[in-house]
Amino acid sequence: MTKRSIFPAALACLLLFLALVNGEDQFIERVRLQERISGPVAPRIPSIAALLAGTKIEFVRGNIVALDAARRRVRIASGDSERELAFDRAVYALGSQIDLGGIPGAQEHAYRLDAGEGPRSVAALRARLEQNAGRPIRVVVVGGHETAIEVAGEIKTRWPAAAVTMMARSRCADIKGARVERAIRAELARLRIGTIDGQTIAEVRADVVVTAANDTIPCDVCVWSGGLRATAIARQAGISTDPQGRIWVDPGLRSISHPHIIAVGDAAHPMAPTGAGYRMSAYAALVSGAYAADTILDETAGRHSTPFSFSAYGQGIAIGRVGVGFATYPDDQKAFFLVTGRNGIRVRNFFVRLLVMLLKVERKFPGLFFTVGRGRVSWQRAKEAMQAAQAA
Repeated sequence: MTKRSIFPAALACLLLFLALVNGEDQFIERVRLQERISGPVAPRIPSIAALLAGTKIEFVRGNIVALDAARRRVRIASGDSERELAFDRAVYALGSQIDLGGIPGAQEHAYRLDAGEGPRSVAALRARLEQNAGRPIRVVVVGGHETAIEVAGEIKTRWPAAAVTMMARSRCADIKGARVERAIRAELARLRIGTIDGQTIAEVRADVVVTAANDTIPCDVCVWSGGLRATAIARQAGISTDPQGRIWVDPGLRSISHPHIIAVGDAAHPMAPTGAGYRMSAYAALVSGAYAADTILDETAGRHSTPFSFSAYGQGIAIGRVGVGFATYPDDQKAFFLVTGRNGIRVRNFFVRLLVMLLKVERKFPGLFFTVGRGRVSWQRAKEAMQAAQAA
């Protein structure tokens, strides 16, 4: 980013600097938000400002409310005031939020695991469950993948009297092949968490969930975990996005409509192959963010970067106080090695801690972070994929 000088050009040049904009000074990983159901979660990065102290990076606390991609401006709201920040290059890393899919009643009646406070936040969900501590309460978790599984496991473990049921459009725990599905469903069954497969939700009411087949599932609490959607700011700015609001990016993670904007993490949708399949995840955010930084440095130095690519290692899913960990190297496909039970949760927690540890190591030793899998995609292959995608 470039901050415009207030001095005449004859007297001063532009002051080059980096700015990191975030709504909060603390950082809580999305993969730990389900822990807030049981109680407050201590941040592993208590202060972004303190982490960046002594660097050439300015921390700007505020929320991005608008982006002018053509004029290269972002508008930032902080408290009751707003300011504009100009940039030459922007790294768009606004992440994602729970996708309610436009389902009637979901906004008003379903809780979701998004950061922040509000009447349907994680804190509000915890308060609602604590009101019924020790008494039977019917909880329906909509979704069958990682977030939904962890939500259901956390609630049932913390409030064992609750009757918890998961509902999925396809199959609950259908994530990385039959072995992983069997292992997860065995842990769900051990906790007496019910599963309903093959049901699409048509409406959420205060005390019932209605399916597309017009079946009704009574519930006192509905928690929505039916996928993620990127924030609407890129689409509102006229940037080319997919139906989930993610920015379409080229092999260098540049926006195909506004190349001076690089998108990373949940906000990006690569059009070219990336080695391992690119999906909304903390690991994809980490490796794409590191690549974006290296790309900008390469461009500044006149070097050519390789297309973005990476390899996956594995994944872990918490199910209450146990878990299922599995290796998926290198392409994030079907798991070939599983760890379950208490060892499974240890594996999962290790990798969650590792994500933040890598950020802290990178702070002390800039440029150290690298990923196995860079160089898996050639420029020829990437360009051919781009041409095919744009011609479709």
